[in-house]
Amino acid sequence: MAILTVYTKLLDKTLEGARIIDMGSTKSCECFVLPRDKVAEVAKKQPHLTQYGFYILLGREKNMKPMAYIGQTNDFTNRVNDHKQKKDFWDTALVFVSKSDEIFPSEALYLEYLGWKAAKEAGNYIIENSKDINEPHLSADKQNEMELFFEDIQFLTRFYGCRVFDEPEKPMVAEQGMEFRMKMSTSGLNATMLFYRESKRYVIKAGSTINKATFNSCSKGIAAFRKEVIENKKLCQIGDPLCTLLQDIEIPETSCSPSGAASFCAGTSFQGTVAWEDKDGKRYPSSWWKE
Repeated sequence: MAILTVYTKLLDKTLEGARIIDMGSTKSCECFVLPRDKVAEVAKKQPHLTQYGFYILLGREKNMKPMAYIGQTNDFTNRVNDHKQKKDFWDTALVFVSKSDEIFPSEALYLEYLGWKAAKEAGNYIIENSKDINEPHLSADKQNEMELFFEDIQFLTRFYGCRVFDEPEKPMVAEQGMEFRMKMSTSGLNATMLFYRESKRYVIKAGSTINKATFNSCSKGIAAFRKEVIENKKLCQIGDPLCTLLQDIEIPETSCSPSGAASFCAGTSFQGTVAWEDKDGKRYPSSWWKE
């Protein structure tokens, strides 16, 4: 597995101040992290800032939503003066240049287009550009070069801690369990099970009543698991002849089946397709549970 080394130069010896993030000699892309009030000071000592490049202005609006402006320039040290006068929202600039000075006017315009498009599609930030950016003409070879360069821009932007190009992670949707009931009129057993069909999990809900006694026909695995649950005062309240579950209990993988769940509740070997029925009184064949 290849190792990528990323270098950070702290230009004023602080983590919050101006710095350069660089991917070493194998990569041409270099990122300048410039606080708004440090641009002029850094520019005097960093000639790379006066060449063609791509940049992002970062900040937040009053309601604290993250904002960004995507741009390109032939000299950021001059371009930034206009932004200081006309754009109040930003406090930090990320400026990307080629250490080997391989970016020219057409390439810079293409990087601007790629950056604007990626940021808009991600939708993570409010993009402050007032106009849409059209794709400029560039030869296929140069497009390929700049797309590879933009991948490095994305990496360094992410390394800095900015997710302007990354789609927000979709929140995990909680898997919904199907509810089934098991009742035994002779003992008064009344248990509710949630079956999670996608993950094949069987959970006996808190409040369910299960048999206290464990019979010889109960498998060794279920018998041992019942003993562990019933003897734990945090999990189970012992009664006679029934015990009440105080917490949801998930049937272990070794006994993960409707029959395993039914046997846990009954304390004896029990056929799950007979034991469990849904709210409408419907039972399900064994082939359904195994899908």
